[in-house]
Amino acid sequence: MPVPSIFNARDEARVDPRNLLSSIGEVVYSWDIQSDTLSWGPNAGEVLGPIPEAAMARGLGFAGLVEPGSGRSRYDAVFSSGGHDEGEGVIYRTRYAAELAGRQMWVEDSGRWFAGTDGRPACARGMLRLERQVRSDELLGQTGELGDRSALLDRLSSALSEHLPAERNVVILVAAIDELARLNDDFGHEATDEIIAVVQERLRSVTRRRDYLVRYSGNRFAILLTGCPQNQVDAAARRFGKAVAQAAIETARGIALVRLRVGAAIAPDLSNHAGTLLSAAENALAGAKAGSSDTAVIARRQESRERNDGATGFDVSALAALNERRIELALQPVVKAQSREVSFHEALLRVSFGKDGAFFATAELIPMLERRGLVRLFDHRVLELAVGLLAEEPSLSLSVNVSPRSLSDPEWLDAFLACTSGARGVAERLIVEITETATIENPTRIARLLGQIKERGARVAIDDFGAGHTSLRHLRAFPIDVLKIDGTFTQNLRRSTDDRFYVRTLIDLARHLGVDTVAEWVDDEMQARLLADWGVTYLQGHLVGKAELRRPAAGAAARAAVG
Repeated sequence: MPVPSIFNARDEARVDPRNLLSSIGEVVYSWDIQSDTLSWGPNAGEVLGPIPEAAMARGLGFAGLVEPGSGRSRYDAVFSSGGHDEGEGVIYRTRYAAELAGRQMWVEDSGRWFAGTDGRPACARGMLRLERQVRSDELLGQTGELGDRSALLDRLSSALSEHLPAERNVVILVAAIDELARLNDDFGHEATDEIIAVVQERLRSVTRRRDYLVRYSGNRFAILLTGCPQNQVDAAARRFGKAVAQAAIETARGIALVRLRVGAAIAPDLSNHAGTLLSAAENALAGAKAGSSDTAVIARRQESRERNDGATGFDVSALAALNERRIELALQPVVKAQSREVSFHEALLRVSFGKDGAFFATAELIPMLERRGLVRLFDHRVLELAVGLLAEEPSLSLSVNVSPRSLSDPEWLDAFLACTSGARGVAERLIVEITETATIENPTRIARLLGQIKERGARVAIDDFGAGHTSLRHLRAFPIDVLKIDGTFTQNLRRSTDDRFYVRTLIDLARHLGVDTVAEWVDDEMQARLLADWGVTYLQGHLVGKAELRRPAAGAAARAAVG
């Protein structure tokens, strides 16, 4: 029996996915980890309140809002999640307390990170959900004394103001006792408190008169070093580590061997902002823990990583791959929710290095192509390859992604019309996927363009629906056949009643519009059953099939390119 619709004609003015998302305290974000740039959904201001621009624009800046000891930061969660990105990202999830517009709130932070060319996290797509306000007694047991972080930041700001004008470096070391949880299990809480007290005294014994030592979290010590040359930072960290590890610590419950892990940030090399420096040192500490490093891990400018590929070198490599026909498609199945029968495949871009079977990391490739103005060339090639596959396999149906830049280029539509006129029945088996952002820049022109695509017989889908700007009234202006529900909402169905409500609402909205729905990032059977029960049309994700390379026959590809 179908679920009754929650919408009617009189409701259209107030139905807005953005408002629904805000009402349950959720906002989506994307994070370019290499440049540390944060981008938020359009309802960020409504959910988070008036947050300083530095915290909204940068990952390290936002990490500065996290209450120490309350939980892993997003950075920690991403880099400790493990796993290998095979194209659909790796799940991360954490929970922490954050200072948001004068309120301390518990926040759930979850999403997926996607690998760069080195296999390490390069970008992430996720969602924040505000749970409830932090009670006054909740963090006392974890951080010792509320306000310590603020005092530390004040002290760091004063040091920066005093020493940077005189061209003296300011270094902040953040040190933590390694494997404190194991020590706590072995010796108990009281003995662990004894260990922390001894560690603090040993650190104080080797701190210079002009330096500053404070324990600002349950297991974190901050040490400010002024006038310390950059090439001596590691030696200073070793001095503190050696002081702690010089002898076993005797407790009432036994003898413990203790070592430190240390993260560091240097001003002005990294930044001259106190919050950014402290967050960077904390993230470096997470790297030291993850890598079991006995030396200090020093935070570096994210922008200074090897990204010269993004300029001339990347242009040359990308154009060479295009000219040498090293552009391929990986097809991921999209199945009917009820029967699990394959309905169509999404064609995903893969660009080969030309050696050892390696491919450019898509998470870095697409944004780079867009920044360099090359994405239109690659969208043309993807269209050619997709049409070639459709001509070769009459039973195949495909969806292809088209960037907003390509949609704004009249030549893309000309190419689409030319390709789809060359083979009978091809257009009817093609779905063109566009993003929500593409629909808001010039709605009238986009509606007219999509109408031309539909006239040829192809279908139109909006990708990552639910995270952007589109309202019900807005959607009615476009000839949409399919809404693809953003995977950041479907991945948490097992744990979040809010996400279950939101996804059901989106499915009902699509039913009201008379369009099909695709649920992305479906990884387990419980997700699939819930979505099928709610009436979603299709499922896409690792549960039902991973993306696999598919090459058209040479003749079919050539016919598509000529047609």
